[in-house]
Amino acid sequence: MIPLTRTDGTALLVNPDRIELIEETPDTVITFADGKKLLVRETATEVATRFHYYQRSLHVDARFGGRRAYDPPPDMDPARYEHPNRGRLRAYGDSPKG
Repeated sequence: MIPLTRTDGTALLVNPDRIELIEETPDTVITFADGKKLLVRETATEVATRFHYYQRSLHVDARFGGRRAYDPPPDMDPARYEHPNRGRLRAYGDSPKG
């Protein structure tokens, strides 16, 4: 998932594998494979860069030898995305401790 920002300022995570088209008219409009559209603050270039970093992050741990110069920078790691509700999220079946 890649972090994006709606035009009203709310943060959301988008599955980049579902993106079909990105347009700048002058706002950035993302069209998904199912036909739904999303208006975001980021430019088309930023969305494409985050998509590229997401794809590269999938393969960073899959190879031997550490990071390469063109791997995503650590601050663009999707796993480090901070969402206000992230602390309350848990996997299905996990029971709250207490």
